[in-house]
Amino acid sequence: MSTPRTTPLLILLATLAFPVRAQVVPDGITVEPVATGLSVPTGFDFLPDGRVIYVEQFTARVRVLTVGTGVQVTPVISVTGVNAGGERGLLGIAVDPRYPDPPYLYLYYDLATPQSIRISRYTLSGNLDGSGGDLVASATSRYDVVDGIPDAASNHNGGTVRFGLDGLLYASLGDDASMCSAQTPGFRGAILRLETRTLPAGPGRAFRAQLTPADNPFATSADSAARLVAAFGLRNPFRMQLDKTTGDFVIGDVGLSLREEIDILSPPISTSGAGSPLGTNFGWPFREGTAVGPTTCGPLPPGLVPPIWDYDRTSQADAAVISAGIYRASPGQPHRLPADHEGDLFASDYYSGVLYRLHFASGTWSIAAPIQGQPSAGHWGEGFGSISDYRVGPDGALWYCQQSGTIGRVYGPGVTAVPPAAASAMLRLRVSPAIGRAEFMVRTTATANLRLFDTSGRLVRRLAGSGSPGERTLVWDGRDEHGEPSAPGVYVAFLDMGASSLSRRVVFLR
Repeated sequence: MSTPRTTPLLILLATLAFPVRAQVVPDGITVEPVATGLSVPTGFDFLPDGRVIYVEQFTARVRVLTVGTGVQVTPVISVTGVNAGGERGLLGIAVDPRYPDPPYLYLYYDLATPQSIRISRYTLSGNLDGSGGDLVASATSRYDVVDGIPDAASNHNGGTVRFGLDGLLYASLGDDASMCSAQTPGFRGAILRLETRTLPAGPGRAFRAQLTPADNPFATSADSAARLVAAFGLRNPFRMQLDKTTGDFVIGDVGLSLREEIDILSPPISTSGAGSPLGTNFGWPFREGTAVGPTTCGPLPPGLVPPIWDYDRTSQADAAVISAGIYRASPGQPHRLPADHEGDLFASDYYSGVLYRLHFASGTWSIAAPIQGQPSAGHWGEGFGSISDYRVGPDGALWYCQQSGTIGRVYGPGVTAVPPAAASAMLRLRVSPAIGRAEFMVRTTATANLRLFDTSGRLVRRLAGSGSPGERTLVWDGRDEHGEPSAPGVYVAFLDMGASSLSRRVVFLR
């Protein structure tokens, strides 16, 4: 993430070369450390039961955290062969969205020999559902999804793996300190889009042809690396986040000396239309954010796409934008931010610790109107230095991973429960568990809507209800918004009617 004129940023963290400031947030907002004293946590994901699974950059260990209980003493796995130091190490993690069937975990890391970057899949076993015992993964289960990603430089390594709503695995690659390489679709300065669902079980190694979705923009290229590329022209997209409502990816691309930028990539499944399509060239190094970039690499290509937002970094000694993504919560989640934050975009600066809140209006992302208690008009929060990853948790909070040793969450007062006498809607499951389909008995006195979410808070399906009084039956056919079969597991149904919001758990089987 660092710039050429600085000491690699993660060396600074390892030696605690600068103090971690206390966070300053608006009135009514809570910053809660959930676990402290951790060893350089770098990236994390949630298991369906709410546990946090995270990676330690320098020890190359995967750990699991249970709220209220703490970190499992035994690491899930210690990954061997990791090249750790500077900005290298174990950088990214993603849980398969079909978990626990199959119970796959995907890791992004720098490999010592041969010196390169690799994305691997491991099979989890043991305590898969949080009911007790240790969660573990065997080294012998390793399946190499993508290997041979260049790693000549110690910085600009990228580091995110995230699953999209289309079920494909996306990965962010830095330019490996080779600026002009980002202008050629391939394994530098790019976002990869990978088909992993058809890979065989057990250990092994994928061929690139197995990973290539037919609708990737360069799927017919003679270069097998280019076939995997969804977008390019990036410098170091260390962190990107999925908008679980629209399917967009919010990318934080670290600048050189002038601008830090936020980009949005919209895969074909996107429902927003607000981002850039597959095949986009985001412009580095012809452009650095909205500024002219440091070099031309030849004639200016047509169709370079500017960021949706960027900020000036020239007043900072060091800067690195960290995407926190677009905030989405579900009704009834206990740790939601205020309602007017729904759909806003958050990003922080790794060094300054400023946490920005952006609002979308009239086709433009800009700093949101300040609320009471903000540290400044442009800063929603301060003191968020050394944060390397964010996620919206199943509780509705904005969770963060701070490399100085903390995993925590930021949240508001939540939603005040409606007294039973005020609720004029009733939701009742006719079949539980639901096998293949679920039927809901709904009684309302006004227009109501039923929505289904998975346990990570992702919207799965909307079911529109009739506005006439009385009881009626709504049927979920077991498919998501895009007509794809939903995986077996636990879902949450929310019935909204005016100020009333009721929820029920749905155990869905096939």
